[in-house]
This record gives sequence, structure tokens and C-alpha cells, in this order.
Amino acid sequence: MMKIGFYTYQYVDIADLPIVEVMEAIAKEGYDGIDISATRGRAQDPSLFPQEDRRRYRETAERLGLEIEAVVTHLPMLESVWNGDPINLPGAVDLAVDVGARIVTVHIGSFKETEHPFDLAWESAVEHLADACRYAGSRGILIALDAIWPTTLLDTPEKVSALIRQVGSPSLKHNYDPCYLAIAGIDPAQAVKELAQNICHAHVKDYRGSYPHFQHHIPGEGKLNFKGWTAALKRIHYPGYLTVECFRQHDLKKACRVAYRTLSKLVS
Repeated sequence: MMKIGFYTYQYVDIADLPIVEVMEAIAKEGYDGIDISATRGRAQDPSLFPQEDRRRYRETAERLGLEIEAVVTHLPMLESVWNGDPINLPGAVDLAVDVGARIVTVHIGSFKETEHPFDLAWESAVEHLADACRYAGSRGILIALDAIWPTTLLDTPEKVSALIRQVGSPSLKHNYDPCYLAIAGIDPAQAVKELAQNICHAHVKDYRGSYPHFQHHIPGEGKLNFKGWTAALKRIHYPGYLTVECFRQHDLKKACRVAYRTLSKLVS
């Protein structure tokens, strides 16, 4: 059966609420686990994630009976590789090991506002991901390609599948995001058929509006069709997490309560 998680980033790292306070609010509603950011404060390099906060996440999760499922990076990979920014996927892998997570997510990035052509961007992505996956595999961690989006290298489910095949590593998977698929005009349920064998995790949010003018909402308070894509995940026997992604404008306790109520009716 699918599990329900909650992503702490917008509350711990953006709103600067205490880690323990946020985790206790999540556990109180009955969630199974959490995702955490790969970075803290102004630092962009996961290797700089404070040791004290690693310990606090790990020990609080154990006390509350929560799993830490994924560590989420934020920098776009392609631009980071080209510009020398510290995306440091191996550092994120080490963080995942330290907190007991099994997944590191990564945004692929875009070539469209650079001088780089598509073919060079694709080759760069394959090379960098192959290196990162070798390290991740040696430590028992999966790397999951984050959301499909119109302005990125991976703007269709087919391109995600093609990139994963070309990298050729069992450590490379996909973080399914039905909300961003819907905003991009792609049927989330149909996308499950293409991505089925590669989906290892899911981020769940809601929206109103349409691309490129839309607003994020708590799951269940927007217009996303939850029944269609959750049924598609059940058909492929997806066993992983549906992790709620809310934003700092959404009150934490309300977000936890409404999102859990929305998803718990669909996962059993």
C-alpha cells in the first residue's frame, strides 16, 4: 500500500520553524514519513548541512515513528554543472545515508536560455548522472529525476524514460509529480503508463490556473484530479510514498490536516 509523507522544506528552511515542531505537527496527523531539503540556510552545498541538524532529524524521526524517505536538492543540475555551482549530488547522497533516507531528488535544469544546444545538454546530463549514480549505487541510494516541466531538458515523460535508459543505471529513477504534469498539459494518469517502471517517489501538490499563470494550493483545495492518477499508480502496484509539498503561505497545521485527509481516502 502507498504511504503518505510531508516535505518539510517550506516550513523548516523557508519559514524557519524548528525542525522538531514541524515534525511533531506532521506525526500528529498520522503521516508515515517526511522528505527534507538537502541544504540548510544560505548554503547551497549539501556537504555543508550541519551535523547537529542531521542528528536532530534522525533522532526525532525515530522518536515519532516517521521515515525520512528523500533528500531534495534545489539547484538545476545542468546550469550548476556549466556554471560551477555546488549542486554536489555525492554530498546529497552522503546526507541521505546519514539521516536514513533512500532517495535523492534532482531538478534536471534547462538548456533553453544558454548557448548550449540540446544535444550537448543531453550528453552533459548523461555524463553527470552516470557519475552520480555510480556513487549513489555504492551507498545504496537512488537518484530520482524531479518534475517534468515545459522549460527543462525533460519536458515529456518519454524524454525522462529515454534519459534513464541511456544512463543505464539501476540507481536512476523518477520522482513523479502529477500536479506539474497537469499544469504542463500532460495527463498524469497517462504519464504513469510511460514512467511506470521508473517511478520511485511522488511529490503531491495542487493548483489553480493554467501554465504559465497558476497558484499552488494544498492538496484537495485546487483542481487536480486525484482519483485518476492514484488509480493509475495502484494499477502498477506502486508501493512508495505520496509526499505532500505545500508552501509557506499555507498554514502548517491546516496543510498537514487537509492534505492527509485528501490522500488517506485514496491510498488504501
